Amino acid sequence: MEKQQRRTAILDATITQLARAGLDGVTHRAVDLAAGLPQGSTSYYFAKKAALLTAAAEHLGDLLGKDCDALQLGFAEHVARDGMEAGIAFVGEEVVSYAETAQDLYLARIELTLASARREELAGVGDMLTRAARRPIEFFLELVAKQSSPEKIDTCAGLVDGIMLMYVTGQGPKPTQDQLRAVFQALG
Repeated sequence: MEKQQRRTAILDATITQLARAGLDGVTHRAVDLAAGLPQGSTSYYFAKKAALLTAAAEHLGDLLGKDCDALQLGFAEHVARDGMEAGIAFVGEEVVSYAETAQDLYLARIELTLASARREELAGVGDMLTRAARRPIEFFLELVAKQSSPEKIDTCAGLVDGIMLMYVTGQGPKPTQDQLRAVFQALG
C-alpha cells in the first residue's frame, strides 16, 4: 500500500471510529486496528490526536463536497432528461438514501463539530464542516424555494440535522422525501 493510500485508510478509519465510538474512541491504536494497519502507522502520519482529528475533518469535508457535486450532477442529468420535477424527486431520493448510507459521515461530522466547540486545538473544524454540510441544503433550498438567505439556510440545516440526528441515534424514523420537501417548501 502506498503512502497516500495508507493515509487515506487512516482518515477513513478515523471517521468510522468517530461515528461508532465517539471522540474518546479515537486513539492511534484503535485507528490502526480499524484501518487494518500495523500498530504505529497512525502515529507515523499523525503524532498528535489533534492533528489526526483535523486531517480527518478535512477529509470528511472533501467527502461531503464530492457527495454534493455528485448530487448536483445527478440533478442536472435528471432535469435535462426528464424535467425539473424529476430532478427535484432525484435530490429528495438521494437525501433520504444518504440518511442510510452515510450515517458514519454524519455522526463523525457531529462529533467533530462538538469537539471543535470544546477544544481549542480543533478551532475552525466545526465551521469548515458546517459549510460543507450546508452546501447541499443551500442548493436544494434554492431549487425548491427559488431563493435562499443565510437565515433560511440555517433554519433548513437545523431542521434537517435534527431529523437526521433523530434517525441515526435510533430516536426517530428514517427521513422521507415528503418530510424533507416539506421542510424546504415551508421556508419558501
